[in-house]
Amino acid sequence: MGLLPIDQALLQLLDPVTAVSDEWVPTFHTLGRTLSEPIEAPEAFPFDHNSAMDGYALKAGSGPWTIVGESAAGSPYGVSLDSNEAVRIFTGGVVPQGADSIVIQEDALIEGRLLTSATPVRLGQHIRHRGSDLAKGEVLLTRGATVKLPDLGTLAGLGIERLKCTRQPRVSIYSTGDELIPLGHTRKAGQVYDSNALQLRHAVEAAGAQVVHCSHLTDDRQLIDDTLKRREVDSDLIILSGGVSVGDHDHVAKALRAVAGELRFYKVAMKPGKPVAATQINECIVLGLPGNPASALVSFEVFARPVIKTLLGANRVHRSLNVAPCPVALPAGGKRHEFLRARLGANQVTPNTRQGSGDLSSLLQADALIFRPARAPASNAGQNQAYLSLSGCDHDYPPEAQWASRN
Repeated sequence: MGLLPIDQALLQLLDPVTAVSDEWVPTFHTLGRTLSEPIEAPEAFPFDHNSAMDGYALKAGSGPWTIVGESAAGSPYGVSLDSNEAVRIFTGGVVPQGADSIVIQEDALIEGRLLTSATPVRLGQHIRHRGSDLAKGEVLLTRGATVKLPDLGTLAGLGIERLKCTRQPRVSIYSTGDELIPLGHTRKAGQVYDSNALQLRHAVEAAGAQVVHCSHLTDDRQLIDDTLKRREVDSDLIILSGGVSVGDHDHVAKALRAVAGELRFYKVAMKPGKPVAATQINECIVLGLPGNPASALVSFEVFARPVIKTLLGANRVHRSLNVAPCPVALPAGGKRHEFLRARLGANQVTPNTRQGSGDLSSLLQADALIFRPARAPASNAGQNQAYLSLSGCDHDYPPEAQWASRN
């Protein structure tokens, strides 16, 4: 197979993927979950006419009014007021029947039980009316939305106890290679620490999925074959890192072909991350990512994360392409699209100094990927560069399509 364009590979990867089943989840546990049905306001909000300020509830007029009681939040005054009566009211207190305005505390002139206002009373002043914020049945969150922290305050404030969410996709992660050792082990010559298992595990969880297996596989073809056959039964997605190239000890792509029958694609026109392999075993998507940590991160963001978001039924599945000045000059690009690990700053995006796929330093504090299209001309310091933010809002379109829409 030749090198596929990124968007074409994504189309072949995502086209057959559908959202997993859904489940009811207590609202308390829904932060970061994806909704499988829209959420509507169960009743109008505010629930009652209430006071926006501390003061006195009364019927608009010239006064004076006789103070006959009080209404505090949670303790309403339960009697209808006559036109010459007022009640002391506190912020959030229910406005009693017969009252249509609030005289704020600063304007209240009190003599005994008699109240007058230092300023003319406008009808309806300082009252938050029932339903002025939300109407009953109004859509709060759409299907496919991810529940965010501020959403929880709204949902709980409306008394919504549970939400119908897409089940968290089950993901199995395997780093491959005889040279890998776990953190905490004494390193011998030729060995390297397994960093992909750690970063991929957290990337999967941050995308909204559940890690059901996370382990290491040696360069043993039979072991890889057996693991794929065993794990496809209880996984929606299997991610393997390493062993996906064409060396004598690279078994992943061969195993994928053998177990699945064919690859959906193999090798993509991107740097880093060219040797990406994708297939499907029954209902389980399988991705073979490069072993170098930088390549693994980039290919996860471009391919694996959109798979997870699609399994979740999310509205948007791709990282959003933005533009910001780059304070350093960049050389002309090569034949493949490049993703430079970069840091976002005050109105600028700065690539890390080293950009080799094997350079661990290229990952430090990276929260963006500068996207340089194939054969991009050299650029000067201060020139705008497109970048994929590794946080924030997602986008409908894949990277190349986003780039094309801007140019």
